[in-house]
Order: sequence, then C-alpha cells, then structure tokens
Amino acid sequence: MKKTNPSLKVLLSLLLVGILAVLSPVTCVASEGNSGKINISLLGRYDSADVAAIRAVDVDNKEIRFRNHSTGKTYTLNYDNTSMMFDIYGRALSPRLLEVGQIVEVTFLKSTKHITTLDVSREAWTIASTRDHDLVRNDGTAVVKGDVYKIDPRTLIIAEDQLALAEDILSTDTVTVSGIGKDIYSVVVQSGHGYVSLSSETVENQSLVGAWLELDNEVIHKISPNMLLSAPEGDYNLQILGNGANYQSEVSINRNQETVIDTSNVTISRPKEGLVTFDIDPDTADVFVDGTRMLTGVPQTIQYGYHNLKIIADGYVTQTKYLKVGTPKSVISITLEKEESAEEASSATASISLPHKESSDASSKASTKEKDKNKSSSASSSASRVISSNSSGKSTVDTGNKVIEGYRIYIDEPNGAELYFDGNYIGLIPCSIAKISGNHEIIIKKAGYETKSYRINIDRQETNLKYEFPPMIKIKDDKAAEDNSSDSASKASTQAPSESSTESSSAPSEASSEDSTGASTESSSQGASDQDGTSKDSGDSSGGASSDDHGSDSSSEVSDAASTASASSGD
Repeated sequence: MKKTNPSLKVLLSLLLVGILAVLSPVTCVASEGNSGKINISLLGRYDSADVAAIRAVDVDNKEIRFRNHSTGKTYTLNYDNTSMMFDIYGRALSPRLLEVGQIVEVTFLKSTKHITTLDVSREAWTIASTRDHDLVRNDGTAVVKGDVYKIDPRTLIIAEDQLALAEDILSTDTVTVSGIGKDIYSVVVQSGHGYVSLSSETVENQSLVGAWLELDNEVIHKISPNMLLSAPEGDYNLQILGNGANYQSEVSINRNQETVIDTSNVTISRPKEGLVTFDIDPDTADVFVDGTRMLTGVPQTIQYGYHNLKIIADGYVTQTKYLKVGTPKSVISITLEKEESAEEASSATASISLPHKESSDASSKASTKEKDKNKSSSASSSASRVISSNSSGKSTVDTGNKVIEGYRIYIDEPNGAELYFDGNYIGLIPCSIAKISGNHEIIIKKAGYETKSYRINIDRQETNLKYEFPPMIKIKDDKAAEDNSSDSASKASTQAPSESSTESSSAPSEASSEDSTGASTESSSQGASDQDGTSKDSGDSSGGASSDDHGSDSSSEVSDAASTASASSGD
C-alpha cells in the first residue's frame, strides 16, 4: 500500500487549522501523535454571543439560565472546566460567585449549548439593596434612587427565586436593580415583606379600633376592623397606643407569613394625657389636632398616642402630619414653607422624583434642614415628636390622594378572597371601592391559599376601573392550610358582592419571542413560576384599591403621610 507523504499530512492539517481559524475566533492546536493521527483542539470556539441577565445558576448540574433582554426569552447553557469566566477586572471567576440578576456577556456554541466565555459586563450598572424605588408608574418607566429608567415585561424580576411582577414588589421591599444605560435588565428582591394582624380588637370590653399600631416607625397604622398590614421582614419593637392601651412587645415578621399579635396581653388603663405647646412660624397659623382647633403658644392637653395634626396659614403650604404624644410635657416647633418657594422646589424636582415615601422624604429633609436645625433642640428634648408624613415609616395616611367622585374600582377576581386596601378590610371579592387616586397597597387573603400583596397606582381620570388579580396559590402544607383557614374564618365578613364593573385593566405580561441567540430557549413570563424549566404566560391583572382616611401622627412627634401603589385605567 502506498504510504501518504508525512510532510503532506502536516501541510493538510495546518491548512485545516487555518480554515477553522478564519471561520471562528478559536484557539486551535494541531499535533501529530505517536499513532500518526492529527489531534485538533477547538478550545475557545463559539458561534453565538449575547448580553443577558443571569436567571439562575445550578452548580450541581453545571448549568446557567439567562434572560435575553431584547426578546424576553429565557435559555439555558452548560459549562465545564473549559468555559472561561471573568469578573469586571478580568480576573478568573468561579460560577459559584455569579449572582442572579447580574448582567454578563456570554459566548457559546449553539449546537452544544456550551459556554465558551462569560464576562461580567463592564457596561452594566447596579444599585444594590435599596428601598428608594417606584417600579409601577403606568408609563413604562421606574424610578430608582431619584433617577428615571425604562422598565417593561422583558425585565427580569425575581422574588424568592421565582419570576415576579413589578406590582408584586412593595415600597418596603429591599431590591437590587441592574441595567445598561437607561434600561433596567433585572430587579431582585433581597428582603421582602410579611403581614401583621391582631388576634382580637377588643380588650377588657374596650375596642382597640382607632388606637395606633407602630413597628419601629416602619409601620404606623390606625387600627381598623379586621385589618391586615404588610411590614418589611425583620425584628421589631411593636407598640399599641391609644384607647387606654400602652402595649409594647418584640415581634418577628417573616417573609410572606402572617404574624398574629396576641392582644390578650394588652392591658387597658385610664388614658394618659400630656401638655403639648405648639410653637409655629408664622404665629398666625391655625393648628388642628384630630380636627379640633388648638391654641398656640400655650400648653394644650392631649391624650397619649397618635393624632392627626394639620397646620394651615395663608400664603404657606398646609402641613398634614402625625402627632405622637408620649411625655407629660413637650414643645412642637414647626416652620411652615411659603407657597412660592414650595412651587419652585416642586418644579425643580418634578423630573426626578415621584410620590414615593422614601424619595419624598429625602427632598423634604433637604428643603427643611436649615429651618429645623434652629428649633430641633426643643422638639427633640422630649419623647413627644412630630413625624413627617413622608418619613421612613410606612404610613397609611393619605396626604395627596383624591377621591374621584362618582367613580369606583371593581375587583372581580379571585372570587371569594378577602380584600384589604392599605391594611383596611374591604370585604369578599367580588366587591367595589370608591376610586381614590395615587399609590396604594392591595392584600388578598383566602383560607388555604398563600396571602398575596400588590402595589398599584390609580389615576385621576373620571372613569371606572376593573381589576382581576391572578389566581391564588394553594398552601401545600395541610397544617398551614388549617391554621390559615381558622384565622381567615374569624375575620370573614358577610359583606355582599358589589355591582359589576364597566372597565377592565390588565397587568403587563411577558410575551414569548424567538431567541436572538439561537440557543435552546424556554418561554418565560413575569408573574409565573418557571422553576421546573418551563414558564407560564401571565395575563393576570393587577388591581385597585379604596380610600384610606388615616391622618398624620407624632408623639409630641410629627410625621408626613405616604402611600404606595401602581395603577391602570379604564372607562
């Protein structure tokens, strides 16, 4: 048999390497083994590239799931020790150090779904662990730490490793946001929320309705019948003040779980009173506490607890705040802001701020810092305080929302569930509520199902709205379902369903589209779980709310009211 010329064999192998080098950016090495066979390594070869957010990392199966922001598609790639991964400084990176929501530049082989290289994007920005956000504004934008960004159904939103909607994220949730330019690629909830309720609203034949509940200034809420509040997860010092109650206890709020406060430990005593002196600039201002006009410059007797404080003067911005009385004697010093300067401040910040309690708090503090500085000594010398209604505490007091007379919000689904609006019990769905503009919080609860909350925003248009919230998820644990059932039964109301609605409003859903990378794809839809590798389209609506009539408060403290929400409109 005629043997092949060795030099010809080497020439052919080098020619093959050259062709491969031209076809793809690959590191090719050709060598002749002892057997005479030519071995060619294609280390570094790829035919597809993408800039994507990390959806999940499975180090056991050596797989990474990605969300392509252009299409909203989710796809999975595998990796091994030949896959090269680097951080933004070009240093080698272990897959274990990758984070959900991180934006990366990835190259891979389409046919094998194998990662060639993965680099943490140097073009991306990240805002870590913030509560200063408003993700639901009904105009395709979101505000994070005062800056406006684009957000849409293609944005990857993750809560507890599951896909979520922007409406699922409350203003008290702590999130990490990542994006490129003005586009938000991902939002990951770092710390969520749970729920708080009372075992009973009656103690020693005395009703607690109208008293105030406080969780370390994170939650300040006037107790209402059958109320259910959301609160950031964590440990708190809880207080119940008013109606003769002065109760304190340590409580823990766990994510997505309801903490029931045992009010049998609350004792009722004769309400205490404190002497509060109001020092207001200008001195012509009228001061109202719970609607009653008070004298200024002389001590006034006010019961311990929270009260609604309103200060009015011609030519000045009206202030609605919380007044918390907690000491025998206190002085409240407040300087009102002139209307002209208030308008200038408002127009100067309109392009970068929103009606969100934390961002509003920042601007409020900035504008009043110098004025408060001179009088802070008298106000801070006692435990009685004036708390800004836009302070960090979650307030259910409505200072800017407007009742749209003659129009209502109709909630049709999920049928038979309990509806809470800003913590106040409304009734069983289907039901309706007066249309109140602004940001609000909806909680939906049903025996045997997971309690769910939504952030909504209601417009000021003279139209009715109709909402159908997503189907509720059953609780898997039978015992948990029993506990939930008994608790819900004790709070259930006999309120009849309200009249039907005239308009509907749906929450955004994530549409499937062809994967631009050509890799294996999984249709992914916000608001639907995809933990089994498949996702479900979510055409769920997100819904509306009713009015909250709580006022401001302070312990001879004063705080501004704030509410949160997201919205949609109808005829």
